[in-house]
Amino acid sequence: MTRSQLNATAALGSALLAAAFVAFLPPVPPASAQSMAQRICREQGLKPGMEGHEYCLSQTTRSLEWGEPEMARKFARVAASAREACLSYGLQVQTSGLQACIDKETAARALLVFATEELKYGPQVAHD
Repeated sequence: MTRSQLNATAALGSALLAAAFVAFLPPVPPASAQSMAQRICREQGLKPGMEGHEYCLSQTTRSLEWGEPEMARKFARVAASAREACLSYGLQVQTSGLQACIDKETAARALLVFATEELKYGPQVAHD
């Protein structure tokens, strides 16, 4: 056996050993709904501690758990736009008035999301 054949055999053996090792590694778990929701809320500019963040996080998490990623993004936009609207009214950050405004704005804007959504019957709805 020549030196190049020996090197090729060693390289092939090493590649097969590495492939076998990778094949038996545990799979990487998917991101949880809550971590994905946190990322979606951050993308909309809602960071932890900001008014509207808790609403964004709860609604996007629930939507992701139900398998509705597009609805999750809509709820994140609802929370961000409600906060922007309330700030444009002149309400100050970290006040009860701003939080009350955001609560009302998100409730009204969420109704529009539900009104435009096509009805889907999934596992969360009981069938006869």
